[in-house]
Amino acid sequence: MFLTLSSSLSSTVLPRMASALALVGGLLLAGSASAADPSVHIRGEVVAVRDHQLDIKGRNGAVTTVQLPDGYQVMDVSKTSLAAVSENSYLGIAAAPAAGGKVRALGVMVFPEGARGLNEGHFPWDIAKRSTMTNATVAKLVKKGGTSELEMRFGDKTQSVLVDNATVFGQFVPGQPSLVVTGAKVMVIGQPNEGAPATARIVLVGRDGFIPPI
Repeated sequence: MFLTLSSSLSSTVLPRMASALALVGGLLLAGSASAADPSVHIRGEVVAVRDHQLDIKGRNGAVTTVQLPDGYQVMDVSKTSLAAVSENSYLGIAAAPAAGGKVRALGVMVFPEGARGLNEGHFPWDIAKRSTMTNATVAKLVKKGGTSELEMRFGDKTQSVLVDNATVFGQFVPGQPSLVVTGAKVMVIGQPNEGAPATARIVLVGRDGFIPPI
């Protein structure tokens, strides 16, 4: 099942959705720092919100301050499951290496139909050591008890992905800055600033304590 754009959405929501999807697509390409796009990913729990600033406590206990510019984007991320995935779904999969050239999915983001094709490919990611991101279409889904296998197709290439009971699934829609509150689980994609806190370009906020899976 996809998150689709309903014809009942207002003319103000549709442009915001399109803009947000384009931004997410552009930022999901930046899995590791590069000269072309030195984006940083900051994951953790919000411990303080101030005027145009945010403090985030990471899994290692360190607190990182992030600047919140006017007009930054927010994504409302909610939990879903493998049941939301079918052949032809477009997914973003954060994964760890597995045997035989396969990868094991750590987190899966089910993209809305409007995001199909954004930054299609397979590239390094930073959620774990030697992790990767695969943005691709499900060409084949084989369920094997507790472990399922996805054949992900991007262009003329494929990547086999193992999905098990530890894999976390999420989906997103555009959200509001009011979601960014103390206690929220977030992933910030930002622009680094030499000698100053990174500037948030987009904040993915987990709904009801959910941790964004990528």
